[in-house]
Amino acid sequence: MPLLPLFPLGTVLLPGAQLPLMVFEPRYVALLADLNSSAPPGERAFGVIALRKGTETGEGAAIELFDVGCEAVIEQVTGTEPPFHVIARGRRRFRLTAREESAGTPYLTGRITWMDPVATRPGSTPHEDLSLLSGKVRSVHTQLLAALGATTRALHDVGSDELAYRVVERSALELADRQAVLEGRTERERLQTLLRILRRELALVTQVRAVPGRIDPGGFSPN
Repeated sequence: MPLLPLFPLGTVLLPGAQLPLMVFEPRYVALLADLNSSAPPGERAFGVIALRKGTETGEGAAIELFDVGCEAVIEQVTGTEPPFHVIARGRRRFRLTAREESAGTPYLTGRITWMDPVATRPGSTPHEDLSLLSGKVRSVHTQLLAALGATTRALHDVGSDELAYRVVERSALELADRQAVLEGRTERERLQTLLRILRRELALVTQVRAVPGRIDPGGFSPN
């Protein structure tokens, strides 16, 4: 099983999503230095995995992690000394099988397995049904945006293979919801999970008038 340096965060990174970070903690400065010396540009990557319990920094950091995370490939590092401003982008999902205690690194290192797309099997949902499911997700997402008075455009130009990720990326959802979509084994499972979440959010907004803080979270994660 491959080893991957880990960067636990209080958020979920999705494949294709941009991740801005401000890196100043010594162990993560060491992680950047190790990647710089061991991998060519474009292949410098670490694993982002959400915290189930604990904090990002200090005493009690990363006590318990979720099982599924996302590889983050570094696109840009700005600065000659800490704090470094890092721009990374999510690429492949992985499952954490164990922490590698013998790695000898100041940061966490994990043994992981890559989560490859599941091939279509005989008897699985036909492509037409998947298109119908994508249409339902787009429709409910558009309704939710309208109910919130959001100016963010609906994602009609995004393919069904990445639709769930892009909707979650632009939505102010709880960590558990974002993680549930990330962990979906197949495209269909991710869309089904997201559809349930969007319908719940739409009901909250239209019936209870509970409005999330922001539609497009963005922003830096200081670490």
